[in-house]
Amino acid sequence: MQNVFPFQTLRAVVGGASAIDVGRLHVEDHDDAERFLAAYGYRWDDPEEREELEYLRTTAIAFVRDVLLEPGEAIPEATVAVTDVRELLLAVSSDTPDPWACGLLRVMHTLAHAESDFTDSFAEQIEAQILGRFEKWIREDAAGLRLGDVPLVRYESRARKELHSLVLKLLHKPENVAADIFDRLGVRFVTRNRLDALLVVRFLRVNNVIMFANVKPSRSKNTLVDLARLEAAIPDAADMPSLAAEMEGWAYPDAGGDPSNPYSAKAYHAIQFTGRQRVRVSNASGEVYRFFFPFEVQVLDEASWLESRKGWASHADYKERQRQAARRRVLGGALGVR
Repeated sequence: MQNVFPFQTLRAVVGGASAIDVGRLHVEDHDDAERFLAAYGYRWDDPEEREELEYLRTTAIAFVRDVLLEPGEAIPEATVAVTDVRELLLAVSSDTPDPWACGLLRVMHTLAHAESDFTDSFAEQIEAQILGRFEKWIREDAAGLRLGDVPLVRYESRARKELHSLVLKLLHKPENVAADIFDRLGVRFVTRNRLDALLVVRFLRVNNVIMFANVKPSRSKNTLVDLARLEAAIPDAADMPSLAAEMEGWAYPDAGGDPSNPYSAKAYHAIQFTGRQRVRVSNASGEVYRFFFPFEVQVLDEASWLESRKGWASHADYKERQRQAARRRVLGGALGVR
């Protein structure tokens, strides 16, 4: 009865566990490995698809070496020399699975999802349509940088995430699905104060740069402005400058924790939301495709932006927390780190 159910893979199907956290497979021989690959989506008898698998393998090796390993650590040459993916599957199917083969397959799985996005073929068109909606309103002259008539300290746009960054983010996410990465495209506005941050959001809405109906509610987060306190303060405010000055003394809303991203810093104060824009793209044959694509908007005041560049809230520290988490998850068994 002990071998009736392969509990590790069963938990990935019905128990909510991630495939990344499965410790072993149950592949018996090359034929079984080819059936496994076919079910995954790769036909072993197709030379082009075998080339794709080899690309995933070599890219996974490079990622582990360049991103996850510390100085002095190395993937065993015996593992690197295994060029037949079927052999890697067999290596993780024994009673004592090879932890290095497990690690490479985890990264290969993540790469396969990260690089199989249909929309990658239309990246430039998507970026132009989404970022263009914001950038048409950005002005800089002797008076300074502005979004329409709202003063800005800084404006940044982010095109597609670099592959290593995307894979690292996926490796620490429980879902480990590329379709759930919502910040491949994004913009950030840094304002003089917290009131201006809200005026940025107002400007985006009033001028139809964003559509409130296309904002993903579960991705909205405000750790910058206490909206209830603002609503109560507005009737007694003498004017906008005095209100802005008053708001600077307010406590930040409780950041709490972000269950979808435990590596984000509670010290990071911003307004963040994910919108979706319907884009129209065409291929070389002139065929037109229409679909919604997500983008992230971040708005924060200068004080919060400066604070975010140091300590626990800094981007460098955030990426290092991600890296350490991915390192434990992917190579914990190989390196003895948990």
